[in-house]
Amino acid sequence: MARKLSGTQATKVLGVSGSNVHNGQIRSDEFLPALRGRNAIRKLREMRENDSTIGAVMYANEQILRDVEFKVVAANDSPEAQAEKEFVESVLEDMEHSLQDHISEALSCLTYGFSWFEIVYKRRVGPEYRSPEKKSKYRDGRLGVRKIASRAPWTVSKFDVDPKTGDVLGLYQQASYFGKDNYIPINKSLYYRVPTVNNDPSGRSVLRNAYVPYEYLNNLQNIEAIAVERELNGIPVAYIPADYLSSDATADQVSVRQALETVLRDVKFNDQGYIILPSDMQADSDGKLSNHKMVDVRLMASEGKRNIDIDPIVKRYQHDIARGLMAEFLLLGAHGGGSYALSKSKTDLFLRALESYVGMIASVLNKQLVERLWELNGLNYDLMPKIVAGDVAPHDLREIAAFLRNVNSADIDLTNQTELVESLLDIAELPFDSDKYEAKNVQQVPDQQAPDGVLPEPDS
Repeated sequence: MARKLSGTQATKVLGVSGSNVHNGQIRSDEFLPALRGRNAIRKLREMRENDSTIGAVMYANEQILRDVEFKVVAANDSPEAQAEKEFVESVLEDMEHSLQDHISEALSCLTYGFSWFEIVYKRRVGPEYRSPEKKSKYRDGRLGVRKIASRAPWTVSKFDVDPKTGDVLGLYQQASYFGKDNYIPINKSLYYRVPTVNNDPSGRSVLRNAYVPYEYLNNLQNIEAIAVERELNGIPVAYIPADYLSSDATADQVSVRQALETVLRDVKFNDQGYIILPSDMQADSDGKLSNHKMVDVRLMASEGKRNIDIDPIVKRYQHDIARGLMAEFLLLGAHGGGSYALSKSKTDLFLRALESYVGMIASVLNKQLVERLWELNGLNYDLMPKIVAGDVAPHDLREIAAFLRNVNSADIDLTNQTELVESLLDIAELPFDSDKYEAKNVQQVPDQQAPDGVLPEPDS
């Protein structure tokens, strides 16, 4: 029988999110050692920088989301709320870098699972000050943002996590940069994290599902490169007398054999382009010289065609990587398959994922940047605006036009809805003059009609 929950129990944290997340280590609950701790950051960085498929997908993510427009929306229509909206817009415009540059860096959380930034504030006291802590285009005396400085994931040693609640309190950067661990508290930071199942402070990289095919593909490509080199150059093979290979070979014979082994190991184009061999002929049992040299070196090449075609295996792993990143549409048509309908469905799924990422960025900016500006400046929270992200991809105007035709055929008039018309023109990236539109659609009061049976008086 369940016991009644008391007020103290209701407000107290009783459990933990994961078995190891409380220690603050990077990906501490990961079951693969290669993807745990700082090894995970190195491996994820290697995947991001070395693999062409992963690099293309991540570059597409960054460029698409970098182009998304972020707007500041006022809390209400009052002049005070409009003024606070303009304050937030001025803060974002008065930084040492653009908001788009910050968004591009923030998207590193997709690769590493998290991205951390230190917010460096400044007092807005005018442009005449040389000190970056005070120099600003504005002189309202409020605290603004000087810059949002990136703290690279590979400089992170661990997170500061509350062992009781699992909340992230800050971050430690490794000691080699400062002589001791450098601590950055959460209340002076922007902390982006791709959602995870166990509240891991390091999040979950979108490359996690691509790890296994990447490892197999990387290994296969190394084998392929070695095989191609051997096919082109051949495998060096040396023939020496059996005495040189026997266990009772003389010191001179062993020395010759070892020198030849070194030559065979190093003989490659542009490394060692020649071999010096003795020209003495081998004698037979009667002491008569034969036509066989005492030492001979040849290149052994394969005959015929290999039974295993590596190319389909490579393509399969590339598809697995793209599928793990929900970007398989990038490979459609590359191998002779695919259709427009299939490409559109896969592209729509990819863009839906990007919408969730850009929504996460907007929520972090609102919670950890705008809200803290209000706290530091002691402003009225009822007037606090919020940052809203625009559309990730342009809308299909043909589909919208078809929908509007269907609405019109159902005798539904939308022309008197100014906000709807403005939104439609904004989607089409066309200008809209609300004053002219409203003036045009003002309903004129009809003239009073004369009573039945009475003709109206003619105009004079």
